[in-house]
Amino acid sequence: MRVIPVPCRSDNYEYLIIDEKTKTTAVVDPFDPPKLQAAAEKEGVQLGQFLLTTHGHHDHAGGNEKTRQLYPNIKVYAGGENVSAVTEILKDGDKFKIGELDVTAVYTPCHTRDHICYYVEDKVKNERAVFTGDTLFISGCGRFFEGEPQEMHVALNEKLASLPDDTKVYCGHEYTTSNVAFSKKIDPENPAILKLEQFCKENDVTTGKSTIGDEKEWNVFMRTSSPAVQEATNTTDPIKAMSVLREMKNKG
Repeated sequence: MRVIPVPCRSDNYEYLIIDEKTKTTAVVDPFDPPKLQAAAEKEGVQLGQFLLTTHGHHDHAGGNEKTRQLYPNIKVYAGGENVSAVTEILKDGDKFKIGELDVTAVYTPCHTRDHICYYVEDKVKNERAVFTGDTLFISGCGRFFEGEPQEMHVALNEKLASLPDDTKVYCGHEYTTSNVAFSKKIDPENPAILKLEQFCKENDVTTGKSTIGDEKEWNVFMRTSSPAVQEATNTTDPIKAMSVLREMKNKG
């Protein structure tokens, strides 16, 4: 499996996934199709087979119609019928293949009701990746626009946390620098957070460079049972802690 992050807009990521054995491809959240076409040309592969949409917000699904115009036979996967150009509506646990890559839909409602994360396994190369849209960011999470703290807790700390620790994380935005600054306020002595802070200083692109195991170490939204987070939020209830953390992050 080869994954090409393609920056678009001011801080979004769209992605090209390539099954290296069959050269089958998929695009994830193709806001700017020409940029993905250029990436595919550089890699020597063709687009037009699969489109994976994490959720219906314009900065993620805004290129779906254009992509379908370019590739009329493309399968467009999403978590709800309201998503632009969708052809295949997924439920939690649904599975399909991209060439010989195995894909599992992980339903993570909260940021939006239709939010899907895509867990992709290359069993030949023993590699795993998850495309998390606006549910999980590096050292952060999305706003609770259409859901409750309980739902984000389930999404992060039950569903995504249950994936293998070596699963690489590909998120929807490059928010890591601001996320680390917040995490450091909550848990200032955490060596993992300090390590990520240094990584951000040295790298403009942080997506795909770390794993679910790393998130459990440096993402305060996935550490709601840790003493540092409980002290900062003044609660031992992980759901309440999730709520307080989000309110604090929203305030900056």
